[in-house]
Amino acid sequence: MIAHVSKWVLPVSQPPIRDGAVLVGSHKIQAVGPAREVLSGFQGLICDHGSGAILPGLVNCHAHLEFSALAGRIAPQERWEDWLEATLAHREALTLKEVETGIIQGIEALRRGGTALVGEVSNTGASLPHLENSPLEYHLFYECLGFHLRQELELNETFSFFSGSGIAENPCISAAAHAPYSVSAALFQAVSRWNGDSRPQTVHLGESQAEIDFLAAGDGFFPDLLKRRGRWVDDFLAPASSPVSYLNDLDFLGPRTLAVHGVWLEEPDCRLLAESQTWMVLCPRANRYTGAGVPPVDRLLQAGVNLALGTDSLAGNWDLNLFGEMRWLHRLFPAYPGDLWLRLGTLNGARALGRDRNLGSLEPGKKAALGFVPLKGASENIWQELFSAGAAGNFRWLG
Repeated sequence: MIAHVSKWVLPVSQPPIRDGAVLVGSHKIQAVGPAREVLSGFQGLICDHGSGAILPGLVNCHAHLEFSALAGRIAPQERWEDWLEATLAHREALTLKEVETGIIQGIEALRRGGTALVGEVSNTGASLPHLENSPLEYHLFYECLGFHLRQELELNETFSFFSGSGIAENPCISAAAHAPYSVSAALFQAVSRWNGDSRPQTVHLGESQAEIDFLAAGDGFFPDLLKRRGRWVDDFLAPASSPVSYLNDLDFLGPRTLAVHGVWLEEPDCRLLAESQTWMVLCPRANRYTGAGVPPVDRLLQAGVNLALGTDSLAGNWDLNLFGEMRWLHRLFPAYPGDLWLRLGTLNGARALGRDRNLGSLEPGKKAALGFVPLKGASENIWQELFSAGAAGNFRWLG
């Protein structure tokens, strides 16, 4: 039994505890509370970490580890379309060795930044063996693309990944749909069928103005892109609706769906997301990096949408450190309390991925995935310092 003591303990599931302690035994949290209570009669090892905060490991709900080799190769863009074109070109030029090396480095970067659980979006399955052999908890979303796939289909007949040994039996693997402009209605439905009622699923949604234009009128950037990539369908008729309404009509929304980005959402879209209990995963720094815009956080919160956080990839972000997203949101939306952003990056993310029984907060019975961030200030309002210190890499795992 080990007692970890610090000036602050941030359980997330309850208010911050000043001069707190977390009791750990058998790799599980045994007790959380004020140090004077937790340590009363305690005879084991006490580790006093001093001025700082003990907090749960973070939950990054959206990353693309297979793009990690593109770090530093694509500059921040003002137009999302320019970023996408550059990313596609650079990704296709990578060697398998570069991709593998990037995956390993990406996993290491996530762990250094305090991530305990990642929602990895894979196009090839190459990241799966590396995740299985790492200390990082994961949920892998195998991302399906196929705008041209019009007929009813089954994933294991169309994508060989789903016929692989142990794939269907692994509860930490799901099918994912890339986006409304790259996935047909039939493929969306096949993804839902494969996932069933228990596995989470994810989709990029409302990321760009080009996506809005395409579903409204069938024109703009995407017809040309799809034609160049051999995926265009000549008789395509735009649904004349928003991306959110379109997926709602396909029964793709719901409490096990993680929509990602949501930059271009209007009030009716937010209401639909809230009513369907769909999760929206915000990646605000990635949206700035790629030129997509700023997510309507006020609108989403006021509508009551379930929110979580992700970083996206090193092709479209400065790093994979989730503290950076929290700091960005705290600075951009100062009217909201700082603990909201920590909750989005911990307990909310664990709930979105269906892993909150073991992760996301400091509670007795949960996995002892906790870390420490040193803090200098004496203020009760620790959030800006916490997020800045974490974003600077000042996080260390305990135990």
